[in-house]
Parts: sequence; structure tokens; C-alpha cells
Amino acid sequence: MGRDPKHDYRGRAIYHITIGKAPACPVFAYVSGSPAAPVISRSQIGKIIEQHILNFPNLCASLQILQYVIMPDHIHFAIFARQYLPRVIGRYIGMMKVKCGQSIRNSFPDVSEIFTPDFHDRYLLPIHNLKTIINYIQENPKRLLERRQNPLFFQCLNNLEINGSQWQAYGNLQLLKNPFKAPVVIHRADSEATRTAKRRRWNHLSENGGVLVSPFISRDEKEVRRRCEEVNGKIILITNKPFEDREKPAAHDFEQCSKGSLLILSPIAPLQPGRETFLYLNYIAETIAIPGHHQ
Repeated sequence: MGRDPKHDYRGRAIYHITIGKAPACPVFAYVSGSPAAPVISRSQIGKIIEQHILNFPNLCASLQILQYVIMPDHIHFAIFARQYLPRVIGRYIGMMKVKCGQSIRNSFPDVSEIFTPDFHDRYLLPIHNLKTIINYIQENPKRLLERRQNPLFFQCLNNLEINGSQWQAYGNLQLLKNPFKAPVVIHRADSEATRTAKRRRWNHLSENGGVLVSPFISRDEKEVRRRCEEVNGKIILITNKPFEDREKPAAHDFEQCSKGSLLILSPIAPLQPGRETFLYLNYIAETIAIPGHHQ
């Protein structure tokens, strides 16, 4: 759900809201066309939802919709609380859902549930770029069509076992079966000669169909990843945070997934940043790269 006990949800802020469709509710929209030119056709239910998204300023004059998209099974919108709110933002989201449900049931009495019980929110911190959020919302149809075109590149698995621990996987699962995998780990104590030899091996692997496996934490390791992507190499990225409900990779990672070049592995529960976690992620990378593992 994304609730942060340290954040004042009545304060001035921009929120990225995601609300899912109830399983039995008809689709909100239809997406067709190509990734380069997606076409969205809203259903009658979707058109009613759109009216209520645009109605937020009537619920509270301080609320402004910056961007929205209505997808077949969920909606996204960026909403700006321009001034301190009389109520927390969640109350207005709840009001919108109730009023929207009433309007839909007036036209479709057989539809009992429209939305999932809750919603997911993220508020923008100063480090966040509003344009990035706007683009993410706008490009939802494009990403859906890309996943439809290449379903094997966007597989999702929630119970991948690695040495007795459970992991989530998103992307091209076939990369786990590649017999030519290597962990990317650069130690502070590595001599320049050792680093040069490692880079040479990783470059050769990237250019010849192998897979680099790593959390890519240090600056030098990130540079190895950049070099790998330059030659359209393949990567298994290990992270310390699980995917949240309906979360998709960031724009750059999504693009790599669309090429079949990336698999993201995330723990079921978050791992706190720190040296012990980084060492553990490197250990997982080395385990995955063992010949025969997950083949």
C-alpha cells in the first residue's frame, strides 16, 4: 500500500496513485495498436471512472490531477495536493472510489465490486523527477503492448528457491539456464592487474552470449553493467528490495527486459542496506553463476 508513518498525508505533496480492478468487474479499457502507437478505448465503466478522476477538485479544491491513465485492470494518476488538506489524501481517494462505484452500479446493477479494497500510493520526494512519473503513467499502454509481444521476456515468478531462500523473479527466466554465467564482484583489495583481467573476461562473456550476475553495487561494477548493455549483453540483476504489488521495473530496466536481456531477482522480504547485505547478494550472485545451477 505504500503508507509511510513518517509522512503527513495531509501535507502539500504530489502522489502517484494506483488502484486495481476487482477480479469480477468488467475491464476498464482495451489497449490495441503497437508499442510505437498504442490505442486506448475506454469501456463504459472506464468512461465513468475517468469522470470521477477529473472530479477530484470538486471533492477538495486543493487537489489537482496532473496525469492519469485508465488501463484494462487498473488506473494510475498523479495528484497534487497544492495546500494542506482538511483530511488525509486517502480519505479523498476513498470518497472517489465510493462515488465512482455508486455511479457505475446505477448503470450496471450487476457489478458489485469495481476496485480492489485498497490502493497503492507513492509521494514524490525532492529527489524524484515529476517528468519521470508523468512519463511512466503515459507509457503504461506502450509497456503493456511490449509485454504482450514478448511474454517470455516479462515472466514473473514469486517462489524461486536459491540455496534455501525464496526470491521473486521478473524478466527473462531463460537467463538462469544459460550455461555461461559469471558473477561480477570487484573487491577493494583487487589489484589493477586483477581488475583488468576480470573486466576482460566479463567483456568477452558479454560479447559472446554469456550472462553477468551481480547486484552491481559499486561504481566499478556499475561501469561493467554499462559496458555489457552497450554490446547488448545479458544481465541477472540482484536487488535487496521486493517488488511491490503491480510494480514494474523502472524505464531503463523495462527497456532491457523488452530485449530479453535482463532478469531481476528480488528477495521476498526487504534486506537492509549495509555491508552484510551486499556480501550476501554477492554470495547469491556467485551461487547462481555456478555451472549447472537452475539449468
